Amino acid sequence: MRLERTALFGTLASALLVVSGCASSDPGGSDSSSDAEGPMVIESFQALSGPVAPVGEAMSIGNKAAVSVINADGGVLGEPLELNITDSGGSPDQLAAKLQELLAGGLPHAVLPGSASEIPAGIPILDNAKVFTSQHFTADTFNDPKEYPLVFGNAHTIPDYVASFVAKLKEDGYASVGVLNSDDASGQAFQAVAKPALEEAGIDATFSAVSPSAVDATPQMQQVLADDPDALVLAGYFPGATAVVAARAKLGTDIPTISAQTFSANNLDSIAEPAALEGIEFQQLAANVKGTPQTESEAFQKFYEAVKKEAGGTLPFPINTYLVAYDDVMLAAYAAELAGSFDPEKMTAALEKATPEDMPNYVMPVGFSPENHFPNVTEEDFVFVPYSPTENGLVVPSGG
Repeated sequence: MRLERTALFGTLASALLVVSGCASSDPGGSDSSSDAEGPMVIESFQALSGPVAPVGEAMSIGNKAAVSVINADGGVLGEPLELNITDSGGSPDQLAAKLQELLAGGLPHAVLPGSASEIPAGIPILDNAKVFTSQHFTADTFNDPKEYPLVFGNAHTIPDYVASFVAKLKEDGYASVGVLNSDDASGQAFQAVAKPALEEAGIDATFSAVSPSAVDATPQMQQVLADDPDALVLAGYFPGATAVVAARAKLGTDIPTISAQTFSANNLDSIAEPAALEGIEFQQLAANVKGTPQTESEAFQKFYEAVKKEAGGTLPFPINTYLVAYDDVMLAAYAAELAGSFDPEKMTAALEKATPEDMPNYVMPVGFSPENHFPNVTEEDFVFVPYSPTENGLVVPSGG
């Protein structure tokens, strides 16, 4: 299959820069989805400014790495893929305004709507406009093909990783937990899933939310510890994670602590000294941990080499930050390639019957259907490891 390719991208902060070619300012005109004329143009929104700019920059690297792989294999439908990256500032309001501006110029072939905090604001706009959307919000809110027929996800969902860590808590015999999570859309979605899952498992839980901009999470930590829980659960991919780890160290709590996958995805090496992370068991996607079957796969190895090259050889963020952005591009490109069209409904239908063999460079598990638009992730796709150093994005267990 042709699809495994790269080339042109654009960055729009104050002006649009297209690298290695000229991207169309109106990729499909007023009805771009009706045919497959011209190169495919994907519009990506990333937080290139604001408090989460380092994350947005890392995700931009993942986007560009996917383009390089795709175009090296011939592009999409025989032409080089083009990618425009627009700064959304990590702000739902900015994203919404820029999406409206984009859509006023015609329907794009596909859109990648920003970071986890922005995606919930972008999807309704894109769904209403009937635009093919590839994104990585972990709540299963948008894994509803009847409600959002043109929206696909490229990350595990919250129920996926919640089921994994609840099973571990139950297996380890914990009857009560205190849970700190992020006070944002992602954290709210997490609590909506985790609370009933813990109740069903017979585990009492006290929740407290920490602001993404928090510099002190001591009050929230004290709140969840007040009930003397058997274990502590940390969740949330957000800047406030630094304050959460600091509060745990400040209070000197030594109860068993589990880091849910979203918390584990934070740049642990930069938010705390290793000593502050001792005693925490980190739930990780197996694709984040060196030496697992997932990281030894051909698709992962191709992704890993491409993203290292795009980053100049060094990956300061956990690999999943780059991976979801890479797969956002890869999935949209495969959709058009398999459909032989930029029509969003045809792209959707093609993915719903795609096999892993149809999408060899897509790193997450393929298992889309008319009832499921997210990767087919199971409990076997997660592992629990103590804090281990990250080496070029991958967690390297002791002795690994």
